[in-house]
Amino acid sequence: MISQEKLQAILQRLRAQEGVRGVVVTTMEGLPLSSDIDPDTTESVAAIITSLVGKAMDAVRELKEGNLSFLTLDTSKGQINIAPEPKEGLILVVLKNNE
Repeated sequence: MISQEKLQAILQRLRAQEGVRGVVVTTMEGLPLSSDIDPDTTESVAAIITSLVGKAMDAVRELKEGNLSFLTLDTSKGQINIAPEPKEGLILVVLKNNE
């Protein structure tokens, strides 16, 4: 598992980027580990994104396309960038505003 110090350094760099309105780190099981958004939204993001990542990983595996490395969802409010790290047991979610 990634060290807490390394994780905090990564999160700090992400949060400093222009347009970032939230960062959530969750386990592959949907347990939020770190977040800078409100607790209710954090829990929703963790649950929904975990399910989405699981489905996306299944699709990539079934299509024999290797391993899922990144997902980007474009929305009317901005982007949701999702980086699953199955070996670390983590999913990183970055919510960004439209620029």
